[in-house]
Amino acid sequence: METYELASLLGAVHLGMGRSFRGFSIDSRSIKEGQVFVALRGKVHDGHDFAEEAVLRGAVAVLCERKLEISKEVPQIIVESSPQALRKLASWRRDRFKGKVVAIAGSAGKTTTKELVAFLLSKLGKVCKTPRNYNSQIGVPLSIANFEEECDYWVVEMGASQRGEVKRLVEIVRPHVRAITAIGEEHLETFGCLDDVVLGNGEVFYDMGDEDLGVCPFDVSHCYQIPKKLTFGGEDFRAEDISLSLKGVRFKVKGFSVFIPVPSLAVVENTLCALRVLEALGIDWRGLVEYLKDFHPVEGRFRVVRKGELIIIDDTYNANPPSVRLALKSLSLFEGYRVAVLGDMLELGQMSELYHREVGSICRELHIELCLFYGSHMKYAYEECLKGGGNCFFFKDREELVKLLLSLEKAIILFKGSRGMGMESLMEGLLNGPAC
Repeated sequence: METYELASLLGAVHLGMGRSFRGFSIDSRSIKEGQVFVALRGKVHDGHDFAEEAVLRGAVAVLCERKLEISKEVPQIIVESSPQALRKLASWRRDRFKGKVVAIAGSAGKTTTKELVAFLLSKLGKVCKTPRNYNSQIGVPLSIANFEEECDYWVVEMGASQRGEVKRLVEIVRPHVRAITAIGEEHLETFGCLDDVVLGNGEVFYDMGDEDLGVCPFDVSHCYQIPKKLTFGGEDFRAEDISLSLKGVRFKVKGFSVFIPVPSLAVVENTLCALRVLEALGIDWRGLVEYLKDFHPVEGRFRVVRKGELIIIDDTYNANPPSVRLALKSLSLFEGYRVAVLGDMLELGQMSELYHREVGSICRELHIELCLFYGSHMKYAYEECLKGGGNCFFFKDREELVKLLLSLEKAIILFKGSRGMGMESLMEGLLNGPAC
């Protein structure tokens, strides 16, 4: 495609000579040679200020909202709104796509489920998927704008922090199969209440066509009026004979044995959802489950790292009440000296104290040998755990917390907290510190 064609498609002003390009990027630091840099105005930074850097790193054109003082050799495509231009691009790309589209929403497990679905579908055809956690109002349109049309499947993750956001993404993506991974307490600061979480994620089922199918957990299926629905987690489609070890998790579905090298109970639910998605696509998953033994977890999602006699479980990507419950239950099933390093669960609004106290109670009830709480909200968890006789400590200072971790000689250590808590830096402090 050439920049003149792009400007015509968007109804934009084109400055400079036309140039061919391949793909789009919104990050000047990671832009690839030949891409168009899309300048976005954020709350903290304005992408227009980084256009020159993007050009120096290989951008062949800039899509922007105002004329920029950059090299005249670099074409500028000037639009009223860069985000709206991305949406228009994504809709245009979707109109031309002839394959099947899967959309995945939910309170927890979206990225892992997306990766599982894409992994299994890759055994049958060519797959494009939203990279990393590109599930936002910007990430989804950007991903689709970069997707290849010569694909068999697109797998799209959709995130939301308030009602209306998933619906806006569905309007672009128009999926054939729509799935909810789990429903639980998330982003209550902006959603407001659990009912709105249910409704907000349920927007993935908005405007379904006659042939479209929906997939959702059995325990919330009554909340959604879906014309064609498949559920998981109930009597009809559930995991049985679950066994967990540090090597991974084994279970059976409909009599078929499954092993995934991810030591997490959450991945069991994610897998059930993924298998139902394949079923909704008309694919017999029974011939594909053997491949799951080669699946690798996404970084920050129950990835196992070893340092001497320490076994470290990296679940640092994010945290909310449902994901913390499952992570702690998974930890409790391992044999050894178990340590939970827990950071604040953010964006819970007025319910934050209640859910953090619940975490402290769970730690105590599961008999986790050592609980290390980090952050102002986790002080409530510490108080609750301590009240019940749990072996626990509270930290405001990360250096002091790392110092204690470095004193451990043999343990299984879980790291989990919200994105804003930077739990990966605590884990790195342990990994990079002196050996015991």
